[in-house]
Amino acid sequence: MSRSNARATALLQYLLLLIGLAVFIGPLLWLVSTMLKTQGQSLEFPPRWIPDPVTTEAFSRLFRSLPLAWHWLGNSLLIAVLVAIGTVLSGSLVAFGFARTQARSKNALFIVLMATMMIPYQTTLIPLYLIYKNIGWYDTWLPLIVPSYLAGAFYVFLFRQFFLTVPRELDEATYIDGGTSWTVYTRILLPLSVPVLMTGAIFAFVFSWADFFSPFLFLQTAEKYTFIIGLQLLIGTQSQDLPALAAGSMISLLPIAILYLFAQRYFTEGVVLTGTKG
Repeated sequence: MSRSNARATALLQYLLLLIGLAVFIGPLLWLVSTMLKTQGQSLEFPPRWIPDPVTTEAFSRLFRSLPLAWHWLGNSLLIAVLVAIGTVLSGSLVAFGFARTQARSKNALFIVLMATMMIPYQTTLIPLYLIYKNIGWYDTWLPLIVPSYLAGAFYVFLFRQFFLTVPRELDEATYIDGGTSWTVYTRILLPLSVPVLMTGAIFAFVFSWADFFSPFLFLQTAEKYTFIIGLQLLIGTQSQDLPALAAGSMISLLPIAILYLFAQRYFTEGVVLTGTKG
C-alpha cells in the first residue's frame, strides 16, 4: 500500500471515529447544556447549545420538587452495592463448582442453567410477586437484593469461562501442600480473577442502579423508593421543567461514570480475558 493510500485509510478511520464519538457523546453534551439553562431557554426554538446565562437553578428546583431525593440516592447506592457483592460471591462460588469439580452431571446442569437465560423476565413477574407477597417481602428491599445471592446464570457463565483459563496445576500444587477445594477457591482463583470479578460487580451495580421496573413493582412506601423511581415521579409532576429533569438524569449517571472511571482497567481486562477457553 502506498503512503498516500495509507494516509487516506487513516483519515477515513479517524473520520468514522469522530462520527461515532459525536453520536455517543452528543446526547450527553445536550444533557449538560439543558441542565445549565433556565426553563425559558430550554424551550427555545431553534435550541441553543451554549446556555446564556449559565445557571444551576435546575438542581435547586429538583431537590425542592423531590425532598426525598438524597434519601433515594442513598437507597439506590446501598441496594446496588449489596447486589454487586452478592453477585460476585454467589456467582463465583457456583462457577467454581462448574469449572473445577469432577461431578459427572456438571455439564448437563450447566446447560440447564444456561437455558434459564432464555426465559423472559416478564414471564416470572406474577409468580415472583405472589411469592414475595405471601412470604412478607412485599414493600421491602429483599426482592431486589436476595436474588443476587442465588447466582445468576449470566455471571456464573462469565466467571466459569475465566476460571477455565487458570491452569489446573495450581490446584494440584495446592492439594499437595495440604490445601482443600476451599483453599483453591479463596487463595488461588479469587486473587487471580480480580478483573473478571470487578467486571461482574460493575455489571451488577449498573443493572441494579438503573433498574426501574423491579423497585416500581415491589416497593410501595415512598421512603423505600430508589432514585430512578423518584425521577419518574418528577416526570409526572414537572414534565415541563426540562432543566430539572436533565439535572436529575445527570445525577443518576454520575455513580456509573465514577465507577467506570476507577474500575475501567479491571473492566477491560475482564472483557478481554473472559471466554478465551471452554
